[in-house]
Amino acid sequence: MSFKALIDFILKKMSMSHVYQPILIKALVQSGGKATIRQLAQTLLLEDESQLLFYEKRLKEMPLKVLKKHGVLTVDGDLVSINVEDLSLEQRAEIRGACEDRLMSFVSKRGITTWDYRMLEDDPVSDSVRYRLLKKANGRCSLCGATKKETVLHVDHIVPRSRGGTNDESNLQVLCLKCNLGKSNKDATDFRT
Repeated sequence: MSFKALIDFILKKMSMSHVYQPILIKALVQSGGKATIRQLAQTLLLEDESQLLFYEKRLKEMPLKVLKKHGVLTVDGDLVSINVEDLSLEQRAEIRGACEDRLMSFVSKRGITTWDYRMLEDDPVSDSVRYRLLKKANGRCSLCGATKKETVLHVDHIVPRSRGGTNDESNLQVLCLKCNLGKSNKDATDFRT
């Protein structure tokens, strides 16, 4: 394809239902004409404001708070600083290695890759299944008996999704917010009986 034909395609013929096509063409041109699928996917992530907002929220909800509490870092508005003296190149490498070791240990204990939890969010329990379960549980928490008038009720996975559990009704139970948070994803107790 000639330069003129490509410009003509971009300006006149490219029908767009989303932003992907111009981003990919731009990325390919910037990379000298070739890029791997992975590199192109990374380009899309960099352009995806919703992903940036998701991770900004995720950071603020947990890891920043925990690391700040332990004195590891300081947060000043949007600026995050690590609270450690000047590090040599060797010390930086050792810290990176220690972090990698902890990541690998975590992943091997959990049995899923680091980011698999994001894939779990793409398959929520349907509203009709949620309704049937709440009706079957008489609008009560299966563990403490709290009612829907007293607290928020959740549909809980008995075997957590992060441990291979499914959205099948036989793997779902109704728990109140407090009981569900207490159970977390470390337990597979069925409280329905």
